[in-house]
Amino acid sequence: MNSLSLDHVILVVSDLQIATSQFTQLGFSVIAGGVHSGGLTHNALIPFPDGTYLELLATRRGSMFKTLQLLRKLRLLGIYTANETAINQRLIGDLASGVGINDYSLLSMDLVHDLSLMQDRGATFTNPIPGGRIRPDGNEINWRTAVPDTVDLPFLIDDLTPREIRVPNVENDHHANGILGIKGIIVLVTNLVESMAHYRAMLALEPVTQPQFPQPGTQSSEFNLDNRFLTIIGALPGNSALRSLLKPRKARPIGIFFQSSTDDHEDLLSLTYLPERGATLSRSQILFS
Repeated sequence: MNSLSLDHVILVVSDLQIATSQFTQLGFSVIAGGVHSGGLTHNALIPFPDGTYLELLATRRGSMFKTLQLLRKLRLLGIYTANETAINQRLIGDLASGVGINDYSLLSMDLVHDLSLMQDRGATFTNPIPGGRIRPDGNEINWRTAVPDTVDLPFLIDDLTPREIRVPNVENDHHANGILGIKGIIVLVTNLVESMAHYRAMLALEPVTQPQFPQPGTQSSEFNLDNRFLTIIGALPGNSALRSLLKPRKARPIGIFFQSSTDDHEDLLSLTYLPERGATLSRSQILFS
């Protein structure tokens, strides 16, 4: 049995206060998260009754957000982050990629054990890296992460302090839009065949035959993890809209499907988040057309 489960999805935002207001207008209840170790970033959380959450991540200074994007365009980001840990390099890369659904994480209950099994299957991750943040109430939260050597895979996290301190438990009526949790995510990758091999090695799972929500103009593969779906898609030639999303980053989540109190399995709310469109919550099964 796989010990991994979906932990959270990262949405990079340019201004945390404005983003908090925008997502509140979409019916989400947003909780202030605090400042991360090192002081570069702060966040807000959108926790769900199923234990997963969305993280709204921003630099504490808007000028720094623009600087990171400029460094990426000038191909100087690697020099800037050369002395950072692997997880900081990854998250700074997420920020430099601009506004969007830029990353996600899987929860491990025993990170050292899981990493050993993955290494035996050919999936390469860093050793556990300490991390943390200070909540607005002063409580310190600590965790560990492990970062894969390929950006198409998520990073892994386990908690050193109780998880409910990092991710508050919430009731079914916590969000005005009725959302109860994350049912699945769609991840866009550059090379579908290579990414399928990476996911097999990480999860020790085989993909299912038919994705739940096929996207036009793509090839796809889907993995079932902890009653959720991870759909990995590659853009077919000619699908310029999807290919453009890979310019700032070679792989990224592009959509999230939610289960809500009024949903059945065939009718899920979906979220996309793009610089030119902002956050869009709808019942469309087609994320980009």
